[in-house]
Amino acid sequence: MKFGLFVLPSWPEEDAGEQGRKLGEAVEQVQFAEELGFDSVWLAEHHFCRFGIVPNALSMAMHIAAKTKTIRIGTGVSVLTFHNPIFLAEETALLDVLSGGRLEFGVGRGQVVYEYNNFRVDYDSRTVRFREILDIILGLWTTRGFTYHGEYYSVDDLTVAPTPIQKPHPQVYLAVSKTPESVDVAVSRGLPILTSPSTPDEDVLGIVHLYYERCAAAGKTPLVDQMPFFRMVHTSADEKQALEGPRQALTWVRDLNGLRISLKGGSEIYMDLDDWRRTRPQEPPSYETQLETTAYFGTPEQLVQRIGRLQSEHNIQYFGANMSFGTLGHAEVMRSMELFAKEVMPHFR
Repeated sequence: MKFGLFVLPSWPEEDAGEQGRKLGEAVEQVQFAEELGFDSVWLAEHHFCRFGIVPNALSMAMHIAAKTKTIRIGTGVSVLTFHNPIFLAEETALLDVLSGGRLEFGVGRGQVVYEYNNFRVDYDSRTVRFREILDIILGLWTTRGFTYHGEYYSVDDLTVAPTPIQKPHPQVYLAVSKTPESVDVAVSRGLPILTSPSTPDEDVLGIVHLYYERCAAAGKTPLVDQMPFFRMVHTSADEKQALEGPRQALTWVRDLNGLRISLKGGSEIYMDLDDWRRTRPQEPPSYETQLETTAYFGTPEQLVQRIGRLQSEHNIQYFGANMSFGTLGHAEVMRSMELFAKEVMPHFR
């Protein structure tokens, strides 16, 4: 089994100076992950929010590539519809070259309405735009004098430099939420899928098994060893600390995400989360429910059992751990990472 680290620097504080510290801590966590033997790091793109303060996963990946030597660097994901396709093709190729061929390019169309409205991109156009941008990136990576005419984007006789080291090109991953149509796109294009760390197990496993079924129907081999199963993870030798230590951090993430998806425009960065909690339309899942369905918190022995069931019952061969989230402190994250690497990962290698 392979292991990845999902990195999403959050900014719970009001002090703008904390942003640089949070980003620096994220880089330290990636460097430590490489030292501990994690296979990959995955970086997410978010906009106008405290939940994740990396607006360009590729820029962050470029910085991390300069700070590391062997760990593979994935985007989980880059939202294609917010970017120029030609520039994306050039930027990803440059990253692959400078990293020595370590890029894993996870892509998606995004689902957050207020981000689309702020970028002045028509939400209903996202599916067609996404398909055209991905076609252009793949074409520019692999074809000299590439030409493409779509509904939203066109390219005429264009060649980019540099081109990726990995041949025919870096592995592309497709973000899938709940729709069977997205799974069908992944299977038809021969792409592994990416799922969210905050989606309940039942829903994620439903997507994974649908992917297996669609691959079988199409006569294709499911790319199970390339698909990280992302979960929010915290571990400690003390069971009470493992379960209760991240309570505030996970609750903050849950509630802030509820606020974010309620917006139509603007930003939640300086909105009062407590005010929203008092007026939110429905009660969110309890912390105890999240422990059962989403969050993999516990002692190393408990995590070995839980991940082992994923492997034996669902053929999960790649596990991605989101270990820094919300208000969780950097020192506690590093301790959890080290214990996970030393007491959990060896059981699967």
